[in-house]
Amino acid sequence: MGKSSLFNRILGRRAAVVSDRDGVTRDRHYQTAVYKQREFTLVDTGGFLPDDSVDVLADSVRAQIFAAMSEADLILFMVDIRVGVSALDLQFARMVQRLDKQVILVANKSEKETDRQENWSFLTLGFGQPRTISALTGYACLSLLDEVIELLPHTKSGKDRETRPIRFAILGRPNAGKSTLLNRILGEERAVVSDIPGTTRDSIDCRFVIDGTPFVVTDTAGLRKKARVSDEVETFSNMRTLESIRRSDVCLLMLDVTRGFDIQDFRIIAEIRKAGKGLILLLNKWDILPGKTEKSFDRFVKDILERDPMLEWVPILSISAKEGLRIHRVIQEIKTVYHNTRRVLGRDRVAEVFAAAVEKNPHPTRHSRPIRLNRACQIMVEPPVISIETKTPEFIDESYKRYLLKHFFEEFQLRGAPLRLNFDQRLTLRKDEELEQFTESSNSLPPRIHSVGGVDRKTRQRH
Repeated sequence: MGKSSLFNRILGRRAAVVSDRDGVTRDRHYQTAVYKQREFTLVDTGGFLPDDSVDVLADSVRAQIFAAMSEADLILFMVDIRVGVSALDLQFARMVQRLDKQVILVANKSEKETDRQENWSFLTLGFGQPRTISALTGYACLSLLDEVIELLPHTKSGKDRETRPIRFAILGRPNAGKSTLLNRILGEERAVVSDIPGTTRDSIDCRFVIDGTPFVVTDTAGLRKKARVSDEVETFSNMRTLESIRRSDVCLLMLDVTRGFDIQDFRIIAEIRKAGKGLILLLNKWDILPGKTEKSFDRFVKDILERDPMLEWVPILSISAKEGLRIHRVIQEIKTVYHNTRRVLGRDRVAEVFAAAVEKNPHPTRHSRPIRLNRACQIMVEPPVISIETKTPEFIDESYKRYLLKHFFEEFQLRGAPLRLNFDQRLTLRKDEELEQFTESSNSLPPRIHSVGGVDRKTRQRH
């Protein structure tokens, strides 16, 4: 049909997975779009499926479409001009008309002049003359956007804009419970939930507010090993997952405790660290862990730390997304980790902590020559970076880097933060005031929803 293609065309980037195969989009996919200095939220939905569909997720997909339309200010009803009006189009049109929303009928795949002349049959849908476009080539898409922004309500003025939301991504292997956690946090069936691995194929943005704090959460497709990425849809799903890591402030890595800790989980952690994002580990399905005892949580944590000691300063919570066990703690930890990624540690305090660490345990000699570390200063936030001055940065032992990281984590209580150390021959000192300006960035939340619719063919939380 081309809904996701139009979604990407409006955004100006490939945010949704696009494939010739029907049914690729299943959840609601939210993105903020800007056109002619007007900001609005665009929602891509799954294709409407008939009541007698053999797709086991048909009911859930229809519920997602209805929820998206119900909260929308404007609906783009997309049809395929080459196919003409189908019985499914008529069924979906009746559903849309009951909502009493503003609707623009969009006839896609109008690349040829002859196609654009065959649109009169769509008048039977009851939405007037269709706008003939080509999401593939961009034909008439700007004219469509001109009409869209005329119909949408105006956004808030600058003084009324909301503060920058905390962005977090839900990550994990397929079927770890990511969509179930998303629905539990939101308190609604925002994402399609199924026992079928790979149900979520896109990265789905959802906005919500808890106790006055705005959040944007991304429910991602489960990252798979490259050898198992067998087709283009899975390939782009992995790309969207990696993009969601880069766009987030904090990443929640969900582990299915009934399947244990896998090498793929470490690969995801490596990607999160590479991107410099906050990290929280969630041990999901704790309620059904076989043979669970009072020592089960400690054994899980011990096993994790033996395989990656640097996870000692990452919050680890045992939860049940399905039963709601300790979900309130997840939100608390997100706020804590987010704060830690943006902290200005204090120039004098960093210098003091660094001097104490070096005095207590000096760097060992290399090639019979001493390795001197002169001074340290925080030079970045988000992620926090401490630069250390030394004439021989190439000789710094990895074990000593871990020692210094441990010392800084303990002294500053940087739970979950992606603290980094740089070793440079010349240190550029930065004032606290310079760093603080980078923690005050703001971002408005569009107040309305614009929907695209159509028919397709170190605190450990114990158990």
